[in-house]
Amino acid sequence: MIDLNPLTGLPGNRSIRKTLRNMVLAGDGIAAYVDIVDFKPFNDYYGFALGDSVIRRLSQILEESIPDGFVGHIGGDDFICVGKGMGFKTGVENARQRFRSIVPGFYTARDRELGGIETFGRTGNYKFLPLLDISVVFTDPFEKNISVESLAGKAGRAKKLLKGEQIAESVYPVLEKALEQGYSVEHTKALIEACGVLREEGAVPSLSGILKGRYSWKLRKSAALALGYIGNAQCTELLLNSLGDSNPHVRTRSVEGLVISMGRESGELIAHMLDDRSTWVRRAVLRGIGYAGWHDGLHYLRSGATCKAPGPGINTSMERMAALDGISLLGTSEEAEFLAGLCGDRGYFPIEGAYKALCSVGTDAAALEVIRRNGTVPAVLNLTDMSMANLRKLEALAVGSLSGDDNVATGALRFFEGFSLELSEFTASGLRNCLGSFSGDMFRRLVILLDSRGLAADMSCIARVASRIDSGQQIGTSALTAFLGWVSRRGGVPPGCLLNSFLRGDRRAVAASAALAVRSLASRDLTQMKNRETIS
Repeated sequence: MIDLNPLTGLPGNRSIRKTLRNMVLAGDGIAAYVDIVDFKPFNDYYGFALGDSVIRRLSQILEESIPDGFVGHIGGDDFICVGKGMGFKTGVENARQRFRSIVPGFYTARDRELGGIETFGRTGNYKFLPLLDISVVFTDPFEKNISVESLAGKAGRAKKLLKGEQIAESVYPVLEKALEQGYSVEHTKALIEACGVLREEGAVPSLSGILKGRYSWKLRKSAALALGYIGNAQCTELLLNSLGDSNPHVRTRSVEGLVISMGRESGELIAHMLDDRSTWVRRAVLRGIGYAGWHDGLHYLRSGATCKAPGPGINTSMERMAALDGISLLGTSEEAEFLAGLCGDRGYFPIEGAYKALCSVGTDAAALEVIRRNGTVPAVLNLTDMSMANLRKLEALAVGSLSGDDNVATGALRFFEGFSLELSEFTASGLRNCLGSFSGDMFRRLVILLDSRGLAADMSCIARVASRIDSGQQIGTSALTAFLGWVSRRGGVPPGCLLNSFLRGDRRAVAASAALAVRSLASRDLTQMKNRETIS
């Protein structure tokens, strides 16, 4: 049965697998995986016809450069070559150099001068991509399991290195060396916690040795946290044992590690640590009950929020704050009445902690307290179980908060992101006005909010943003491209309004997004004109 790729006429996947099996696995051949870096954006930018020409030219170059070897075409821009000795490797490298020499001919004169193209990458972000290059990875002579898939994986890592991206490699072997050679405590802590972040189970023996050995409490503390992130059964056992460590910081991290690894099931295992002599451990338990979502532990949190901390010199306010944080994290609306009572008690402290916790659990009790204060919308406000009347009052308060400083405005924006009622015209106008003041991530979030609520742009929106661009204000490229995407999707303005400040702007990414918006707006206008003509 003929097995040829229709684009290049080269042997296809069945032939490739057979050749790998016979020449590499069963012989002394070498395989090379060859593919083009960032080919898809080039293909999208210049079109499939030119893209196919690039692939055919590469196949020709590979065949000519390794005449005594095998060249197969997996599909797309991916090839497998097989041959023997240094002559084969030299041939593949020569093919790479030949490809580099002819690649500029596939670009326009302008793009050749720039050294690449400016276009949208795989993630949808506008970026500069240099002239096409090929990535080559050879099989390891000691590799036992060679397949198209394993070579593709190696090729992916090689391309990341070619583009300056990081590749995740195991940290724990380096940690083992650090422990053997007595590396500094601060640097070893970083290695320990890196193993936890990457959840490396291979690090567990070393972490176990740290907890059980005569190492600094600083290393034991980091080991407990790392074990929590790794979170297998052995880690749980080690953390339970380290609850009895002589150092309070290690015990604190052990509580936190159990919460991270076990979730709700950790509640009963850490509750007895509320009797610990260290305030740090007790605070970790109170917060941990909330993080774990252990609702059966609410009575511990109520008690912690009202009791006086035991022992002289212990900060009662901080321990109560930890309990209030735990209640906030649980987010149980049944606690609203309890928290409202604390807010109404003039002698209670920390009163602001109780207020924050009440806002986190929501209900009309929280709404009434926010309205009573007649200030700004808090950073966190749970809108659950609030009446429509109170939600409308909070809406008006939030609109007023939009003009406050960054922290206040952020809270107001977050309120509208979670607001379920239809926005009033007053609110819609207030949000559009913010296009004249918000920048960066705040501007981008505002645009996403307007888009998600189905609100279209109007000429005032264009004028505000254009004025800021023309005066040299820094809004941010990603924020502006998001704005133009919203205009493109929702319409509401004519395409000509984007000409001066956007389409003719200095930033290529903004101009490209404006071009797409112009196309969308004009297409919408022309369709409406045609429909009107048909009706008349």
